[in-house]
Amino acid sequence: MPLVIRGQNSLMHWFVNNVGLMLLALLFAFATWLMSTLQDDPIVEQAVPARVNAIGLEQLGDRTLLNALPQVVTATLRGPQKAFQSLRSTDLTVNVDLNGLDVGAHVITLTPTLNRSPLRIESWYPLTTTLIIDRLIRTQMPVRVSVVGSPALGFRAGTPAVFPQQVTVTASQQIITRVAGVNVTVSVDSARSSVQQDARVYARTLEGDLVVGVTIAPDTVTVRIPMEQLSNYRDLPVVVKWRGQPAEGYAVTDISVDPPIVTVFGPVDAVQATKGYIETMSVSIANAQSDIDEAVGLNVPAGVSLVTEAQTVRVRIRIQPLLGSRTVTRQPELEGLGDGLSSDISPDSVDIVLNGPLPRLNDLTEEDVRVIVDVSGLTAGIHQVTPRIVTPEGITAQSVLPATIQIEISPASKSP
Repeated sequence: MPLVIRGQNSLMHWFVNNVGLMLLALLFAFATWLMSTLQDDPIVEQAVPARVNAIGLEQLGDRTLLNALPQVVTATLRGPQKAFQSLRSTDLTVNVDLNGLDVGAHVITLTPTLNRSPLRIESWYPLTTTLIIDRLIRTQMPVRVSVVGSPALGFRAGTPAVFPQQVTVTASQQIITRVAGVNVTVSVDSARSSVQQDARVYARTLEGDLVVGVTIAPDTVTVRIPMEQLSNYRDLPVVVKWRGQPAEGYAVTDISVDPPIVTVFGPVDAVQATKGYIETMSVSIANAQSDIDEAVGLNVPAGVSLVTEAQTVRVRIRIQPLLGSRTVTRQPELEGLGDGLSSDISPDSVDIVLNGPLPRLNDLTEEDVRVIVDVSGLTAGIHQVTPRIVTPEGITAQSVLPATIQIEISPASKSP
């Protein structure tokens, strides 16, 4: 028994004498582990944007925000570097509760929330923001039409009609007091007939400046502005008067005049007595083979005058050759026959149906249309070859009879 006691005392004595060394060893091991861990994944600080979410915005009802919340709050986070790699945008947010906020100015504390351990928030900016809430006002306003530009000479614009006549204007109480009315702008510049168009509605101040922050429903209306021609003015379509006929094989394919309508003025009786049109002076197209483009005077009725200084119009008469067809017969021409070979062509002539302008078809010569049979690379034997038809520009081969030509190639006979 005494030996056991001495052994326990000895062990206790050793433990007491070495406890300091043991703690030192543990601290050294912990420090070594910590240094190794920090080298692999050091502790860092990073600035991260936190998205600001407004809660209860749809519950404002007849209230509205006059200014906007900041979109993000910049937060400084601290933690292991690898933890930042898995950080998501939804882990760091700033929720702002608008429920219960009444009309007026409110200082809002912007407190970010972090849901990503072991990261922690060190600081953030801004700390607060000021929200201003105002009463939302809805009111009906008539749409006024601003007419710009001048109608064509001899016309005047009537009273505009708007559909719908009123729109709903919605804005904060502060902004609505600046709205003197809503209007649309419609141009009638050079108009000869009623103008109808869909126009955007804008809210404006008494001075005519645009008011922003306003919602208008509907934001587009239909405007119709009638045009009335004055009794001593009259629009007359221009009729081209021409004489003669184009050359044989040619025809008139189009006639145009610029301007197509002219306005005359004068005493009411004289203006109303005019025909429903005005003629040009006579334009000759006798034996024409090309387009005619020239300035031509107008046969102005007695007692009236043209409102423009220009007393002529531009007349364009398009003259084109008539299209037709013609059949010609040609003998095939052989190309590419190899040395030491002879050939026999069957048939020895082909018929070609040509399409094109009649004057050119009538003037074709033997050399203008050729039938080429290319036998390059063909060896002895019987071959069916599709000929190539050569025609002048503007002339096309509609069909070839026969479509293929038989070529019998054989070695050339040697002289005895």
